[in-house]
Amino acid sequence: MQVAIIGAGIAGLTLAKRLSEYGIKTVLIERENAVGGLARSFKYDNGATFDIGPHRFHTDDPEVNQFIMETLDEDHIIIDRNSQLFLFDKYLPWPLTPKGLLSLPLHLFIRSGIDLFMRRKARTESFEDYIIEKYGGTLYQVFFKPYTEKFMDYECSNLHKDWATTGINRATIDKKVDTGSLTSLIKSVLFAGEAGTKFIYPRSGGIGTFSEILASKIENCNGRILLSTQIAKFVSNDHKISTIVTDVGEEIPVEHVFWSGSLMSLRSLGNAPELVPRLHYMSSIFFNYLTTAQIEQGFQWCYFGGKGAEIDRVSVPRNFNPQLVPQGKEGLCVEVSCNEDSITWKDPARLDCMLETFLLRTNLLNSLDQVEDYHVEHVHETYPLYVLNYPRKLKAIFNWVNTTWSNITLIGRTGRFWYNNMDNSIAASLRTAGRFINDYKEGALRHGDTYSAEDRYLTGKD
Repeated sequence: MQVAIIGAGIAGLTLAKRLSEYGIKTVLIERENAVGGLARSFKYDNGATFDIGPHRFHTDDPEVNQFIMETLDEDHIIIDRNSQLFLFDKYLPWPLTPKGLLSLPLHLFIRSGIDLFMRRKARTESFEDYIIEKYGGTLYQVFFKPYTEKFMDYECSNLHKDWATTGINRATIDKKVDTGSLTSLIKSVLFAGEAGTKFIYPRSGGIGTFSEILASKIENCNGRILLSTQIAKFVSNDHKISTIVTDVGEEIPVEHVFWSGSLMSLRSLGNAPELVPRLHYMSSIFFNYLTTAQIEQGFQWCYFGGKGAEIDRVSVPRNFNPQLVPQGKEGLCVEVSCNEDSITWKDPARLDCMLETFLLRTNLLNSLDQVEDYHVEHVHETYPLYVLNYPRKLKAIFNWVNTTWSNITLIGRTGRFWYNNMDNSIAASLRTAGRFINDYKEGALRHGDTYSAEDRYLTGKD
């Protein structure tokens, strides 16, 4: 038996390691020139290493924690969380603390207090209605609306509430902080105490180190990894993919395919009828600056909210691991989301002056002379775009995939259109591997959808 895994991100690597170490012949096919997907690192000649935004491991799942620690072994450090929010021209701790809460403008307290008693009930499943019901119109207008519409380039009234529930959860991380509503958030801030969240991070390099270790382990188990390779076509027989043909003409016979790539690429490969709906992803541009002076704010990453904030987020590699930048220097990873038809994607250099001016205004630069070097990275499909009608479209795409091929399984953040983090991807791939290996041992594989695993309510699976 040979299985193909499309996409060498965290989901694909985790699955490939489990299958290959069990003895299942595995080939990983990755379009980029390095493994890791969104969890890879860029290493530059200037001595700096940048992740694709803030990446770190934090989980309450014992199996996931064991997998992470087995992979990194001694090559890890434990770091304390320091994330912030820039709002009203102030750096505030995130999640908020009592001190941070008290530093907000008085008028915001008064209006938000009124919202506690006068919040309107949601009329639709939209992001806008969800946030106003849970947090009130004031916080919606001051923070959620401007940040989200800048980030997604989409009106909040046309976004699904899942972008709120998953996005807030991913930003908060610590389960001690209840973000289910404005009331519960205030109670958490006032009575839950300091979160004290700790992360696991590689000792010897960026987060890409984890992916590189996994890749080495896969190859040691005779797994193949094909980089800078794309799928040209599938050869199918009797609703099963029998052969994958790559863009260089290699023909790879397979008995099962695990797909963690773009659903739109799969739609194209499968020559889907026009009736099969399209879904869209947001992509991101990363401006990776090396500067001559370290910042004073101390955050690992910071969200920039409110009107006039030209960027989405800044992360600081040194505050994850001091070895990621030369001594005495600073790395600033500036993140701007966009779609791939935009001028931002096609010509990001036109933004650098505006971004650097913003870094001056927010005291992350004291002078433009501090900029020693910078690199621009285009990263495809960083976020699923959860428009209001996406559940119906996603269900239709899943149904089309499952009726077109019986031996394909959708996995991962991109393949499942699932806004998750690395820990979720590892957990889902471990469950997928367990189900597949059990059937492999019995000598009877089931339909590909049987092996999908995630914690999102949409499919009703665990």
